[in-house]
Amino acid sequence: MTSPRALIFAFLACAFWACQSPPDAQAEHAGWHMEDMDLSVDPGQDFYRYVNGAWLESNPIPAAYGSWGVAHEVMERNQSILKSILEDAAGESDAQPGSTTQLLGDFFASGMDLERIEAAGLRPLAEELALIEAVQSKAQLPAFIGRLNTAGVAAPFGIASESSFENSQMMIAMLIQAGLGLPDRDYYLREGEEAEVLRQQYREHLAAMFGHLGESPDAAAGAAERVFALERRLAEISLSSVELRVISNLANWRSLGELQAMTPSFAWSEYFQAIGLEELDGVNLIAPRFFEGLEVLLQETDLADWKFLFRWHLLDSYADYLPKAIVDDNFAFFGKTLTGAEELPPRWKKVLQTINGGTGELLGQAFVKEAFSASAKSRAERMVQDLLAAFRQRLLTREWMSEETRQKALQKLEAFRYKIGYPDVWRSYEGLELDRSSYAANVMRVNRFDFAFQMAKVGKEVDPNEWGMAPQEVNAYYHPLRNEIVFPAGILQPPFFSNAQDDALNYGAMGTVIGHEITHGFDDQGSQFDAEGNLNNWWTESDSQEFQARAQVLVDQFNGYQAIDDLHVNGQLTLGENIADLGGLIMAYHALMNRLGEDADKKLDGFTPAQRFFLAYGRTWRANIRDEALKLQVNTDPHSPAYFRCIGPLSNTEAFAEAFGLPSDSPMMRPQESRASIW
Repeated sequence: MTSPRALIFAFLACAFWACQSPPDAQAEHAGWHMEDMDLSVDPGQDFYRYVNGAWLESNPIPAAYGSWGVAHEVMERNQSILKSILEDAAGESDAQPGSTTQLLGDFFASGMDLERIEAAGLRPLAEELALIEAVQSKAQLPAFIGRLNTAGVAAPFGIASESSFENSQMMIAMLIQAGLGLPDRDYYLREGEEAEVLRQQYREHLAAMFGHLGESPDAAAGAAERVFALERRLAEISLSSVELRVISNLANWRSLGELQAMTPSFAWSEYFQAIGLEELDGVNLIAPRFFEGLEVLLQETDLADWKFLFRWHLLDSYADYLPKAIVDDNFAFFGKTLTGAEELPPRWKKVLQTINGGTGELLGQAFVKEAFSASAKSRAERMVQDLLAAFRQRLLTREWMSEETRQKALQKLEAFRYKIGYPDVWRSYEGLELDRSSYAANVMRVNRFDFAFQMAKVGKEVDPNEWGMAPQEVNAYYHPLRNEIVFPAGILQPPFFSNAQDDALNYGAMGTVIGHEITHGFDDQGSQFDAEGNLNNWWTESDSQEFQARAQVLVDQFNGYQAIDDLHVNGQLTLGENIADLGGLIMAYHALMNRLGEDADKKLDGFTPAQRFFLAYGRTWRANIRDEALKLQVNTDPHSPAYFRCIGPLSNTEAFAEAFGLPSDSPMMRPQESRASIW
């Protein structure tokens, strides 16, 4: 289950994807590889296959994955390093208690001890299950839901800390809709035979999981129906993925009195006391409609149904840390059915994923010591500066923007902060206690430790050194409330970036990632925040209308892309990422031309720097994906499928056509009058 903190971060911080190899090994994976191309394809017909055709044919999706692409290749190299770190730590039997080695070693060892996990059964959840059984009235729900939240279980809602929309320098608490087992509220509401079949498969999965909780087949089936019915009602009051991109649905401060008046059946003071927030003036509501509807559900839903919901979400949240039969049933639905994956990944990868998610910076400290060089950080910083300079040049030449708005945009750009590689100040894990006796118990300790860490921020100033991602992640992000861009060491790897690559390849791949994150500060969401990260309209009315009209061109373009069967890309859901992809491509190209100067025509491997730039861009999107995973992505992900993230921006970019000598009526290019042009 995705944590509330992760959900809020997804809404407020715009990530590139949806790690690092040692410096002396980078050259092995760097450079341009002609054997990945399909030169029989005309680049003006299908540039994606021209660049990646041979690679796509020779890289089938591994059985354990729903898709396989360039990010997976980088992660594979990262994971080999991380595995070695964890195995070495687990081999230290006398590590100092509380040390990085002890915590990582015991966490990893507990996850790999399958015999002990089988013997323990459901005992790690016994106390929480007993507390659910002990709930005798709805009046006890606030305190109990608070306890569930501290254990990482968000049902029917979750809470996290984040910067205030009105005062971005202060941390506040944010309540967020939750409580759904399916990936998105539309899975409960969508009509059609395929949707109904999936809902039936989900109910069967629920019944199987209640069987693991000791219910007879008939009782398990009954519990499944009751949980599904309650989740469907939660879905009906939940906001859609598109609605959750509307800032007015995210920024909603309520005093505790106003919150209590909204849901009089729920004693919020008891909830906040249970989670350690006894002195609180108010909270921000993400999706107020949900909490208004929750009052009706609290009144109309039997206590027994709530208890079934709690049992299910507790088991679902900890399924991967329990005996094999539970792990297998969990994978059968969320892996096979939803993504098409055919088998579980190796055990060590699943455990590594858990450690990355729970103690990412602890593992990251060991990772960067082995994996990230000072020279790589310096070169990446130069690229960021080049991209910021290119964006500034573009802002100065946007004729559709008035001078008044332009000056505010320039002020915001000048205030951008950036972080590269890893934190300057590492997060402390002092007080976290882990041992080798129980994997699930360790996960619960980590969840509670992190929850307390997050809640302790509420009412305090923002920590400028804090990161939202671990340094080993293959990703990057822009945070509008911090007005900062962040590039972990994990993505600063070939083919995205390497000291062994020429500038054309680096700017075409990592440069477009950097430009992507910068552009997020000026997409349909980021553009609503000012230089300080506060929600503040700095646009003139006419400029705002012009921006929206230009953005609508992208919405229409991507709405027209048919992903699979009759399922089209949702241009509104993916708008922010599509704006960032287009802006990032254009900014990175101009940054490269500025950097090359007189060397702009010097060929390498038979290609000009401009051609190599676009080849590198096309390579970053190479991926094979199963039908099931593609449907899941289109239905839930604000990122468009990789194929369209490649050809969509290119089709609007004249520099691409010029680089490959494509005529104006080339299939790869949109007609001039239909091209999107924003930044």
